[in-house]
Amino acid sequence: MEKSVVSVVRVGADVESAVRRAIELAGGLDGLIGPESRVLIKPNICSRDRSGTGKITDARITGAVTKIILERKPSRVVIGEGSAVGYDFPDLQDTMMALEESGTKAEAERLGVPVVDLNRDSHREVEIPGALAMKTVKIASTVLESDVIISIPVMKTHIRSAITLSLKNMKGVMPGGEKRKTHQLGLELAIADLNTAVKPHFTVVDGLVGMEGLWEYPDDCVRPGLVGASRDPVALDSVFARIMGVEVREVMHLQYCQEKGLGIADPERIEVCGEAISEVRRPFRPAFEAVKSRYPGLAVLGEKACTGCTNEFISTLIYIRLAQQVDRLSGLTVVLGEAPEVLPAEKAVAIGKCAQRLEGRFPFVPGCPPGVDEITRKVCEVCHIDIRLVLQKREELHRTIAGKAMRESI
Repeated sequence: MEKSVVSVVRVGADVESAVRRAIELAGGLDGLIGPESRVLIKPNICSRDRSGTGKITDARITGAVTKIILERKPSRVVIGEGSAVGYDFPDLQDTMMALEESGTKAEAERLGVPVVDLNRDSHREVEIPGALAMKTVKIASTVLESDVIISIPVMKTHIRSAITLSLKNMKGVMPGGEKRKTHQLGLELAIADLNTAVKPHFTVVDGLVGMEGLWEYPDDCVRPGLVGASRDPVALDSVFARIMGVEVREVMHLQYCQEKGLGIADPERIEVCGEAISEVRRPFRPAFEAVKSRYPGLAVLGEKACTGCTNEFISTLIYIRLAQQVDRLSGLTVVLGEAPEVLPAEKAVAIGKCAQRLEGRFPFVPGCPPGVDEITRKVCEVCHIDIRLVLQKREELHRTIAGKAMRESI
């Protein structure tokens, strides 16, 4: 039985050498990239953060991969990304700002490679054969015009999909409205459908620094010091899920992708080269475990919430914790995403457009997604927290080095 090959390499002082070794162990790029190839390099720059925070792909990894690809002299190389929901407002907050903050834009300029904001690119509607949830999807033209897609995710757990690696990284090829749609239709089903249309041809995963829990910087930083690669994105995600201590059978989008024939998730059918999983395994803390331990007494209903609302709310929690007002959250229920028909709660806040059916019955914060300040004010009002104290702590945080890396993030 032929097995999918995934490499796992420890990274020392020379990041580029580690990336080269990972690519070579995974079978290399021969037969994949030639003189006529049009290559899209797709890092995960989901938010406006600096390299080294673990929230976004480290620019050093993106630069090393780009350099290696350029050595093969393809006809075109582009670095493209469409950052998360809320990053599609030119001159206010958009992907280009995130690419600049991360250092990715500077790497691209150094190597003479253009960068493209896939949120603002023209888009085309694509039909998905054998769709599980999403029959059609809008995809950036730059992506569809590429012969080879190289995905460069960063190691992170995720509040909705357990992990976010190569397969989920492809959400960046869609405009903001389409990203929201994936949550409404069922995120993990939609990830499988999306990769049916635009599956990466090769993946290099950034495991220098990753994120667990709620992606709070620096508390949730994890430093595996790894890089990995594979021609099979499903197999790569399976291996790095295991490294993060996540059971592969519990990651539904991996199962769906395997069933659709997009790759191999079954550990028995994957060959790991380089470091053994047992030697580098480091369990990452799940998001809801972090919520329960840091915010006891707070209930969060967010089964179909997108990252837009979720991440703005997590920022609110960070500010309240810094203000030492966590005790006042006890008994609060927060609804993110699609609201339930019945909500047996005395104290609740509904956040975002998808929870609008609760407006009138419970305090409601409109928006898609609403801003963190609006969410913070409403939660403080309901929980009788001094908003001035919370905003003061927020400003103090933003003046620190950690705050600069975290600002407008997640």
